Amino acid sequence: MNVQACGRAVRVADGPHHDDPGAMVDWLADAYRTRIADTGREPLFLLLVGLIGSFLFIRFSVRMIRRGVKWWPGNVQPGGLHIHHVVFGQAMMLIGGIGSFAVRGGPAVHDVLALVFGIGCGLVLDEFALVLHLKDVYWSEQGRQSVDAVILAVSVIGLLLIGQAPLGGFVVGESYQQYLSAGVLIGFVVVCLSKGKVWTGLLGVMVPVLAIVGALRLARPASPWARWRYTSRPRRMARAERREDRIHRRMVAMKTAMMDAVAGAPLPSSTPARKPARRPTIVELPPSRIETLLARVLRPLRQPGAAFTVWYLRVVCAVNAVTGVIAPFRDRVRAASNGEFFTAFLVSPGFTGAVLALVLSVSLRRRKRAAWIVTTVLTGGYTLLCLAGVAALPVTRGHPFNWVSLGVTGLVLFALLVSRTVFNVRGERGNVALGLTTFVVGGAVAIGLGTLLVHATDELPPRQWGASTRYTLVRVLTVSGLFDLPEIRVPGWTDLAINVLSVALMLLILLAFFRSPRGRDRLLPADERRLRALLRVYGRRDSLGYFALRRDKAVSWTPERDAAVLYRVVNGVALASGDLVGDRAAWPRAVDHWLDTARRHAWVPAVTSAGPAAAVVYEAAGFRALPSGDEAVVEAASFAAVFADTGSAELSALRQAHGVLGGAGYSVVLRRHREIAPDELRRLAHLADRWRRHPAERGFSVALGRLGDAADGDCLLAECLDPHGRTCAMVTFVPWGPDGLTLDLIRRDRESGRAPVDFLLAEVLLRAAAGRAPLGAVTRVSLNFTAFRGALSSRLRRAPLRLLARLGQVAARERGYAAFAPRWQARYVLFERRADLPRVAAANAIAEGFLTGPRLRHRGTLLTPEDGAP
Repeated sequence: MNVQACGRAVRVADGPHHDDPGAMVDWLADAYRTRIADTGREPLFLLLVGLIGSFLFIRFSVRMIRRGVKWWPGNVQPGGLHIHHVVFGQAMMLIGGIGSFAVRGGPAVHDVLALVFGIGCGLVLDEFALVLHLKDVYWSEQGRQSVDAVILAVSVIGLLLIGQAPLGGFVVGESYQQYLSAGVLIGFVVVCLSKGKVWTGLLGVMVPVLAIVGALRLARPASPWARWRYTSRPRRMARAERREDRIHRRMVAMKTAMMDAVAGAPLPSSTPARKPARRPTIVELPPSRIETLLARVLRPLRQPGAAFTVWYLRVVCAVNAVTGVIAPFRDRVRAASNGEFFTAFLVSPGFTGAVLALVLSVSLRRRKRAAWIVTTVLTGGYTLLCLAGVAALPVTRGHPFNWVSLGVTGLVLFALLVSRTVFNVRGERGNVALGLTTFVVGGAVAIGLGTLLVHATDELPPRQWGASTRYTLVRVLTVSGLFDLPEIRVPGWTDLAINVLSVALMLLILLAFFRSPRGRDRLLPADERRLRALLRVYGRRDSLGYFALRRDKAVSWTPERDAAVLYRVVNGVALASGDLVGDRAAWPRAVDHWLDTARRHAWVPAVTSAGPAAAVVYEAAGFRALPSGDEAVVEAASFAAVFADTGSAELSALRQAHGVLGGAGYSVVLRRHREIAPDELRRLAHLADRWRRHPAERGFSVALGRLGDAADGDCLLAECLDPHGRTCAMVTFVPWGPDGLTLDLIRRDRESGRAPVDFLLAEVLLRAAAGRAPLGAVTRVSLNFTAFRGALSSRLRRAPLRLLARLGQVAARERGYAAFAPRWQARYVLFERRADLPRVAAANAIAEGFLTGPRLRHRGTLLTPEDGAP
């Protein structure tokens, strides 16, 4: 609803106003007077304050006594007799209770007596377990019953304080309908208690909807109802046990943790040993005839129902966004929907509805169960609201538009219910806690910023903190068209800023609830051994194959374990790197298995640094290929022949630099890692880490990420020594089949420049061509992958790639590699949908180390190439 078009409501606070934070205190005092004191609930409020205050105080006191704090007074023990505080509580309850009947005084006297009675209640209920068991069980497991009693009492008194009467408002019956409704509610409470839901049943006396829901849902497995009704119905018992294991145990653990934080944990010696959790019963029974019939009818509708829901939300998103931009159309739709008309589900001109529809459609397309639950609850609630409007307002029945809207909403709800089993992707554990935390913290931040903004820009003096807070609450947390707004006039940009805060808060909450599971798999020793065996057979095909042995990657095998996809989950993207490992004939099956894993967890599949052969296989599986760079491969024999031809100008600059450094006394030492002593390898690793230019690790797809591991004995370390015998540069290579090497890591002294590195690379190629140890069988060397090569000379439509190329110093790197006259081989990034490309690019940048959060620089031995790819 447009804020300027809605009627101005009267301010709640009419007292003196101040343009400072003190006005907030006045508003709180006025709210207490109008909602507590004037309604006659002040004694009840003071009783609640006394109960909570005495409980917190006595718990703090006994915890101080338990810890043996010297400055805190100990137990009350006159003559050696320990007096429990339940005795003082009983005395105060007698004084407060009897005094409220016997004393004839003003309201102040009864307020004092109510406070005294509340304090006594807190002291008595804190030792409720002692009274129940007739023994001191305060710091035992049974002592938690005292905290349960306090929580229940506070909940009931709090509900009474806000005007919630028992049994749906029944106090003294005046007609048989009241007695009948109270009796029905009591029946629901009894059923709820017999189903083992004690809390739900007791609170259901005050909140009937809790008792109704608890009575209609499954009973707990150990409840009397389950013993009476589920013994001959094993399928239902199995469902109850699964729900107990999945939901109730977690809730009990959370409640216990909160109780221990407030009231203190029991003594370990008093806590009985926990019995092993009973696992859900597996019942292998054939489906019933009704289940078979429903499955036969509904199975063909599941996939179409899911697709219809996704496309409906997409259309709604587009409609809301377009109508939100066109002001005349937006105003007409809002004016119509605020009168005798209502629209279909989620059709509301504006960007809030558009963002909500977009997030729900994307999450439903990825088959997330949390998104299905949220969408179904919203659709069901909106359907009930529309039905209530049609029943209560006869004027709405005469408009066909309303019936069409109701029919479309019902169709969406039917499609969601039919396709329930399709949405089977569960989110990350802890999404609910994260979502609630985001709601509380983000809501506080948004409301605080909005309140400050509204208070600063309100054009109707005097400005009030209370009215500004209510205005922000309505705009941020509700649909303002359904609630009256305080009499406040602010500029349009203020409303826009608050709307942005509201949309951002909603987006963060939904993303927290809908997070996909994080990939926690890591390369296991058995997987690494199998991968090494496959690389010995098929490793010659891919120069980046050895990098599959990074231990921060997960592996997706074919059932026969003859091919695998190596990937890492980054920001919800299952990012595979390089070619597949294993038999090329099994690559399609490995891709299919990897895609099944990604879709089962709602991950976006993508591939980076894939070679031409792998790109063909991925494209056959439905991926789109985009060139992402080139790999420089040098044949050792060809390089040596051109290098020895002094008349050739092709390698003249490199030949001249090589002669200058060789003549100056620089030398090269080549060793396999297994030939280097452990102390020497640690020294080189420390030196390489000191020379690392970037604190973040770079090179997920084109780097091994470690140096000096015992399993990498075949890796080659090339070390350049200056005339004084000091190390000034080093280069490491990983095996590329039996006759090749791939550049992995480059480190150099910053004062020495690039020349020692070129000297090292030239020496490796020359010695490989000459067959000198330890390079006797090496015939080719890959200088690794250069991202965005060719982007500098591409057309204008690839301007973003040219920008990334400049940022990544691609031109300088390409000139450095061109000095070796390499053969360039294309590499590709692959993705399924164009809409996923920004997310895939961000995940790739995070994995490669180009996007990192602020952190302290870590000096370790997890080493990577300089600037990503060398």
